[in-house]
Amino acid sequence: MNNSMKRSIQKMPFWAAAAVALALSAGAQAGPVIIGGDDLNDHGSWDGTDNLEGWLYIQNALASLIPQVTLSGNDGTIVVLGSDPSSIPGITSGDGCTAAHFPAQALTPPRTVDCIEGDVAITAYLSGVANGTNRPAVIVYPGDAVSNDVDSAEEAAWAAGATTIADYVAAGGGLLAHVGDYTWLTALLPSIVVGPDCIADPGATLTAAGSAAFPSLTDADINAGPCHASFSGDFGGLSVLANDGSVPPLAFILGGGSGTTFNPAPASIPALNPWMLGVLGAFLGLMALYQLGRRRSTSK
Repeated sequence: MNNSMKRSIQKMPFWAAAAVALALSAGAQAGPVIIGGDDLNDHGSWDGTDNLEGWLYIQNALASLIPQVTLSGNDGTIVVLGSDPSSIPGITSGDGCTAAHFPAQALTPPRTVDCIEGDVAITAYLSGVANGTNRPAVIVYPGDAVSNDVDSAEEAAWAAGATTIADYVAAGGGLLAHVGDYTWLTALLPSIVVGPDCIADPGATLTAAGSAAFPSLTDADINAGPCHASFSGDFGGLSVLANDGSVPPLAFILGGGSGTTFNPAPASIPALNPWMLGVLGAFLGLMALYQLGRRRSTSK
């Protein structure tokens, strides 16, 4: 907020200033996002005690994402859309579902991971997200470079639900994504380019924005496996969180902390959810009646 705007608000009646402040703060409720060109879910494991390599990255990513989730009424769960849940808990390496399950169990407190398999089930789940029935803390896109990953039909379900994903993040939900076709990402940001050129393991580095947004992550985490895709073009409201080891460097991980949306000024994503709009409307109505009553009393 610039100084002239602050001065304007300071000159307003209390009720009007409060309404403006509420509206301006609504955008900060958007959620944290990590979108990578990595398949670190394929390059990690659980050794019975600790998460190793890529799964340690996922553990640290979730540890940074979850405290920044502001979605009202979220149930604290982590949901992987595009993985069969039957791999829990038996498969301890290279699996799209357990690559979220074991890292989530290492969090304090541990988190429940639900894996949703099949395009029909993904479509139904996202419909529940859209109507508010399903309110997870974090949604995970497992990509297509790991066992038990997103197939073409599931990718189509993600793409069809792209606006729901954007609305969910705008409302404060968290998102973690690994390399895949990213048709849902390009549906949201048509000018973004997902390219095959990328070098890591080692060489990738967190940017200042990445370190600030996700302090639990380190350069060692993001170098725990190879890099399969980089990003260029228009990133909308996303920031570059990590660069790869190319010269010049390519954007390897995009996203941001709490307050991130896919567009800096989204047209289709309301800044205020319906509950907040109702509260704001009632507040403004009461304050207008109060002001009207004061004017009538002083005119007598």
